[in-house]
Amino acid sequence: MSTVEAIGERILAEMIDTPENYKQTKSGILISDKDGTAAAIRNRWFKVHSVGPDVEFDIRPEQYVYVEHGRWSSGMKVSDDLKLYLLDNKDCLAISDEQPDLTDL
Repeated sequence: MSTVEAIGERILAEMIDTPENYKQTKSGILISDKDGTAAAIRNRWFKVHSVGPDVEFDIRPEQYVYVEHGRWSSGMKVSDDLKLYLLDNKDCLAISDEQPDLTDL
């Protein structure tokens, strides 16, 4: 099994704050039923998988990071149950050691 690691100033993370009420095309593109509404356009939480060596702040795998809206890649599926997104460290707004409560978002 291969390992995927972040390089440079990048962070690889799993989106835990996924869009609700979405449709998936045959090619895997997610289209939100709320697309273009205030509910769809918002910052999101991710669980950190890997941190590049040049990231400028103290962040570790298994922590949670809050990322500015739209500042993540389209993602890559690395296993049947894991899709990772490439994050730019300058777009990270907050870090948490505990999983955030997503019920009020």
